[in-house]
Amino acid sequence: MRVALAAAVLTTIPAFTPVATVSVGPASGMLVSAAGSVWTTDFTLGQVVRIDPATSRVGRRISLPGRPFGIAYGAGSMWIADRSANVMARIDPRTNSVTKRITIGFESYGVAFGAGSVWVTSEADGTVRRINPRTNRVTKAIKVGALPNGVVYAFGALWVANLGSGGLVRLDVKTNRITKKIKLAKVDWITPSRDALWVSSETGQVVRVEPKSGTVVARVKVGANPLGSAWIGGELWVPNIDDGTVSIVDPAQNAVRTTLTAGKGPLAIVTAAGDAWISNSEEGNVWRVRQQQ
Repeated sequence: MRVALAAAVLTTIPAFTPVATVSVGPASGMLVSAAGSVWTTDFTLGQVVRIDPATSRVGRRISLPGRPFGIAYGAGSMWIADRSANVMARIDPRTNSVTKRITIGFESYGVAFGAGSVWVTSEADGTVRRINPRTNRVTKAIKVGALPNGVVYAFGALWVANLGSGGLVRLDVKTNRITKKIKLAKVDWITPSRDALWVSSETGQVVRVEPKSGTVVARVKVGANPLGSAWIGGELWVPNIDDGTVSIVDPAQNAVRTTLTAGKGPLAIVTAAGDAWISNSEEGNVWRVRQQQ
């Protein structure tokens, strides 16, 4: 299949106008929408911050040791991996309390829930660890490549993006074995759609991959160092950390429809309560913006 290369035009860039700005701490991290709230991590002060979409205010701050970063929801719990403390914290959203601390690998990055398990990547030893939420134990550590970052469960398999070894890896969740390797440069995040995987690359691209064959369908040029993208209103919103922009990608055209500035170090995006939420890592806040941009 012919690969399309779409260019983003970054001449005169309009700006988002946030309807609310929520102060998180010195460094806001990844985002997830779950249990009626928007959750983010502050990897400088070491806390998980719970935001109430009804008020656009912080509802609770939960202290954790080290540098919490990756975050996911599943089995009725929040799962937060720490980049320095070798710990996965399990939080009960009903009580906002840590119910379990699980030993994992150092320099953890991405967390995902799927196939009845919690999955976390570790850059230190190049593995993805599988955690059983019933026992709160690591049941398998799988070598996947150098510097595994993003991880997602989609299309009946687990997918891992290896920043260091430059590849997208597919794991069979029944056997815990690698079934496919797709060579892609400097990839670090994966966002699935109905029919594809959209993989962020530090080369300034989002790569569209057909999951069954592993074929690269399109390479969409976005901004500098894209990361935690999200589907909003049928389009892919891509935060570009190093140039402070968000690229909005039209999947029908495999092209950037528009680009807007979004604070300093936009890291991740989620949708909640009818709006988009953007974590600005260098400003330590979360912007709430309207979906119609």
